[in-house]
Amino acid sequence: KSFSKLSKGHGNIQMTRPYLPIVSMAAAAALSLLGDATVYTVLPSYHIQICLTPLQVGTLLSVHRWVRLISNRLAERWFRTFPIIFSLAPAFLLASLATASYGYFKNFFVVLLIARIFWGVSFSFIRQAMILTVTAASSDTHLGKSMGLSRGISLAGWLFGSLLGGFGCDQYGWTFTLITFAIISLGSIPLSILSQRAVTQVQSPVPKARVEPTNYKLMFCGFTLGIVGFGLIISTLGLVVKEQIGTSASISGYTFGVATITGLVLAVRWGLDIIGSPVLGALMDRIGRQRALPVIFMIGSLALGSAALPFGIFGLIGCVLIVFLCDAMLGILVAAWAGQEGGKSVADYATGMDFGMALGPLIGWSIAHFGLPSFLIFLAGAVFYIAGGIATKQRTQSN
Repeated sequence: KSFSKLSKGHGNIQMTRPYLPIVSMAAAAALSLLGDATVYTVLPSYHIQICLTPLQVGTLLSVHRWVRLISNRLAERWFRTFPIIFSLAPAFLLASLATASYGYFKNFFVVLLIARIFWGVSFSFIRQAMILTVTAASSDTHLGKSMGLSRGISLAGWLFGSLLGGFGCDQYGWTFTLITFAIISLGSIPLSILSQRAVTQVQSPVPKARVEPTNYKLMFCGFTLGIVGFGLIISTLGLVVKEQIGTSASISGYTFGVATITGLVLAVRWGLDIIGSPVLGALMDRIGRQRALPVIFMIGSLALGSAALPFGIFGLIGCVLIVFLCDAMLGILVAAWAGQEGGKSVADYATGMDFGMALGPLIGWSIAHFGLPSFLIFLAGAVFYIAGGIATKQRTQSN
């Protein structure tokens, strides 16, 4: 039975069943993210139990980003030479082994550091393959919707990793939770291979002559998303919540640990992403993806500035959730922009994002290490979002 129908105009690939590669590839990515989500959720409030210092936590939450500054280019060059399917099984297997290492070697910083490096390399290939597959499987008219669908499904890994990871570590321990997620994530290998059954080749969606050597505005937008959403906010959320409530809080007669509360907040964030991304992507297609970018950056900067004010735990959580919503929309828009420009621009976007995600935890945890007030984390994020809005506004005007 035929799975695809190819058209060679400008390298675009039109498919009769575009959702087969999008859904299966995104589901594979979701499974690979279970361990990473657990580390981000639990490690900030759990590091003493596994004998890590705050600076070691910041290093573990950032080192894989630094590695990807190199491995993103390696993945881009690999996909220019070889079919995507050749790299999928090794990349997803390496991701599963890294997750297992987190649980088994929990008290050994050097081993955890090596595992995070391997995770970084594997995710360079996973992310590049996912964006190229979505772009190849979708028309320009519905690219935002397709990218939103892919984002929503893939981030289910962060939803379940945040929610079940926090609960699992509180109830059953770090080792049991991470080893279990490592076994489950092996399912990503057959899913990723299935994704390529409907794609016989992935080409740049624009002629090579139109691809700039380096897309600096796209790289800066990726950097802004990385340093704010993932780097500053997510990596330090457990710490900020702990400052507000202590080690636990009693709600309606039930006591919840700080890891569980942090996991619930992040689970809401990923739940909004999963449910809303396809709708938000379709909305962005309708109102204009370029027009929406600077507006959303500015809304996010206002929410970040408000999070720095003394509104209490519920006010903080409300502001953070608005930032997360803006981050979801921006992630769709910038990824669609990168996918349209081709593999080189995808690597530019990914490299900028990883650089931001590498710096973010180091900045956030350095603020904690030196005893500075935590509201500086949110003020720094607001400044970066304002700069991102200015950069994308200039792009809109130039176009």
